[in-house]
Amino acid sequence: MSTLLDRKVPPALRAVLDQDDNEGFTMALLTVTEEAFPHQALISIGEIVVLDEEHVRLATWPSSTTTRHMARTGRCALTAVVDGVSYTVLLALASHGELALPGAPLTVVDGRVVEASADTAPYAVLESGIRFRLTDPASVFDRWVTTRRLLRELGPSVWSTRTTGDQAPP
Repeated sequence: MSTLLDRKVPPALRAVLDQDDNEGFTMALLTVTEEAFPHQALISIGEIVVLDEEHVRLATWPSSTTTRHMARTGRCALTAVVDGVSYTVLLALASHGELALPGAPLTVVDGRVVEASADTAPYAVLESGIRFRLTDPASVFDRWVTTRRLLRELGPSVWSTRTTGDQAPP
């Protein structure tokens, strides 16, 4: 059963996304191809921060298919399972430039929550979503901590100057 939520990052999801070292937690980042098919990418805790209850910031690889789709449409969806609930958060996107990490520049986009929903089934318990195990946790955690710190230090969301509409700020 799907329940429409307030236009904000659901509190249970935000609690998970606020953890810098949540190894294994994975979200599906959904975009739309030029042919109008869904495209799924996976995003870890190391590439997303919650700025406030209505805004998130994502870091993606500049040459990725996902980055290209987000730039073209200005939209994406994030999905994740937390505590037996499947959450979907629809985001309107605006470019925030690049994050210059040594050897790995990332494209930064700010997302504003357009819609959030929670899905449960009264006849079943959703046990988990997509999970992974890191092969070199120490080096990955260092990169994640640096990336997330730099994403937060970029300042307020580019959406903070706009209060209405789904169109990206100029």
